[in-house]
Amino acid sequence: MMIFKKSLPRRAFLRGAGVSLALPFLDAMVPAFASSEAARPPLRLGYIYLPVGRIMENWTPRTQGRDYELPPTLVPFAPFRDQMLVLSGLDIKAADLLPGDRGDGVHARPCSAYLTGVHAYDGSVGISADQVVAKVTGRQTPLASLQLGVDPSEWANERDGAYAGFYRSTISWSTPANALPTENNPRKVFERLFGDTSSLDPETLHRQRQRQGSILDSVNDRVKQLMITVNSGDRYKVEEYLDAVRDIERGIQVAESRSSDDTRVLGDIKRPSGIPENNADHAKLLFDMMHLAYLTDMTRVVAFMLGHEEGNRNYWELGLKEGHHALSHHREDSELIEQLKKIDRYQSELAAYFIEKMMSTKEADGSTLLDNSIIVAGSALSDANNHNHNNIPIAIFGGL
Repeated sequence: MMIFKKSLPRRAFLRGAGVSLALPFLDAMVPAFASSEAARPPLRLGYIYLPVGRIMENWTPRTQGRDYELPPTLVPFAPFRDQMLVLSGLDIKAADLLPGDRGDGVHARPCSAYLTGVHAYDGSVGISADQVVAKVTGRQTPLASLQLGVDPSEWANERDGAYAGFYRSTISWSTPANALPTENNPRKVFERLFGDTSSLDPETLHRQRQRQGSILDSVNDRVKQLMITVNSGDRYKVEEYLDAVRDIERGIQVAESRSSDDTRVLGDIKRPSGIPENNADHAKLLFDMMHLAYLTDMTRVVAFMLGHEEGNRNYWELGLKEGHHALSHHREDSELIEQLKKIDRYQSELAAYFIEKMMSTKEADGSTLLDNSIIVAGSALSDANNHNHNNIPIAIFGGL
């Protein structure tokens, strides 16, 4: 018997006017008689940064081994405990004070050393772990890496003593002197992932989106052609993927329609267009795009900060009146500690939303995105009240 099968390229796109929509990995991308190596899903790395430390008694399991009781802050991760490893006893020694240091930078030093392992000094740190990986995996993907965050870049202008604000507003460094800024505007992230920026500038692309309504409108014909050529399993994957893109677009459009008349400010910074008013909606929208970036293999490396280190975001949705950083200096006040525990649990719930999406998304070989990933959630501080960067909170998810 002879079998002829023309496979789709692994890096397949649906192209339309100003749109280059990457496809998830499909059965049709595996040639007939291909080796198991050719069908193997890509491996991915992600960092979820939890700012301003944790209340460690609610983070650290009381016992070792597989059957430990989940402490309150880790309870949202219960569905993934078989793919979760909680590490204790890790210190950021590179953040220790050195001779000649002025004693400041209590947030900047740990944050900049978190993924670099290098003491920040005189404008130089080191290449971060995510960028070491991105230099290799970026050869196979359109984007070497993504840096996401919920806080506005303007907040990074505030100094931490002798240290510029960017030392605590990013964890990614492509060179010892080049900090990679995070992007918090979902619209800009969306255009970077799905816009064909090789032919159109972002402003023109944005105007085109407003006229067309959805980027999917311009690739409808290509989708119909694709659906004829693939099997039922691939058709389901494509439909599921396109539904996810529509949901993200809808979330951005709702945020933009509300923010056009929104005069609220965050501190001294006006809320940028395209950012949901609700913090959870904002974070989930960015997590959705992080998930799709992995699914379509647009990149295999993402760093996502759920807040700048020393960030003083207000969590009004939790009924808290003081900012996060202000609360972290609780001076052992039990009431303030309880409020911090609410923030810790809340951020775990946001991270769990993303981990669940990774676990529920199937690869072509039947495994899940989470099976083929390492996702690290943690902070550069443990006890932020004392600026302690020893025994920092770290949890690792994924089957990789």
